[in-house]
Amino acid sequence: MLYVKNELSKFEELVEIKDTPDTGADPEQIEVTTLKRKKKAYVAGREDSPSQSFTYNYTKENYFTKVKPYADGVTIHDFLVVYPDGTGTLITGSATTRKNAISLNSAIEATLVITPTDIVDKDDEEVTALLATE
Repeated sequence: MLYVKNELSKFEELVEIKDTPDTGADPEQIEVTTLKRKKKAYVAGREDSPSQSFTYNYTKENYFTKVKPYADGVTIHDFLVVYPDGTGTLITGSATTRKNAISLNSAIEATLVITPTDIVDKDDEEVTALLATE
């Protein structure tokens, strides 16, 4: 499930999603080979925080009422993906949304794309604390 932190600083369900993206990428490799070595040597460089794309069923309410207010492409929001085991991923970033191509005899879908400034995995206790309402 995908949640967003609202104007009251509480996480609320944003929209039901059909898939989740990779939350990270392989780090770059930095070559550190010296002339003495017979084989190239590498160390890990910086990891990338790839854009986070989520597919959801397009409806007028999902697109215009639920998602679009958080998807202006500029404003930074906190999004929380909660997995079936109770763990999650907190994604901070700006978002955009778009309607996907439509084909015969298929569901109409849309995509939410978050450009992250930070991606942090959370265990089940941390997720429970984030979702707690007072």
